[in-house]
Amino acid sequence: MTSTASSLRGGAVGALVVSTAVAAHGLAGGGFPAGSSFVFLVIVGIGVGTLVAVPSPKHRRTHAALLLGGLALGQLAAHVALTVGNVHEMAHGHSLLPSPPMLAFHLVAAVVGGALVHAAERLYGPITSIVRAVLDPPLPLPDASVPGRVGAAAYLHVPQRPFTTTISRRGPPK
Repeated sequence: MTSTASSLRGGAVGALVVSTAVAAHGLAGGGFPAGSSFVFLVIVGIGVGTLVAVPSPKHRRTHAALLLGGLALGQLAAHVALTVGNVHEMAHGHSLLPSPPMLAFHLVAAVVGGALVHAAERLYGPITSIVRAVLDPPLPLPDASVPGRVGAAAYLHVPQRPFTTTISRRGPPK
């Protein structure tokens, strides 16, 4: 995979970690980020996105395992960032370990994010080839002035010195 695709994968994973962690955490009753928890969450998203942006290995299973592992690690780190950053949760002695419903939501978020990134990577090549074919300029017309080609320009040839005579050096056959 090219470096462009790798950096796009890293950005997509970072954005998915942040957005799905907020949704999973909020749906499980953990609340939505505010203030420092949001800053921690953005740092987690950038860090996980950077880790996943390394060029992928050739084997699909290894690539899928690294992608899903990065998303799961991102969900865990995002949960910790959301919990530590929320003063209300920390004041009431909430644990850093997620509750079973919250763990389930974070795992579903990691799997759904992995499926989305995998689908985007599979479609990256065909979509960019279509975009390149549409946006590339059309091929230029062949140059008719090149020797050995006959084109429209050959009929429009005007002699450099008009009214000159040509002396043939060739004689009749013997």
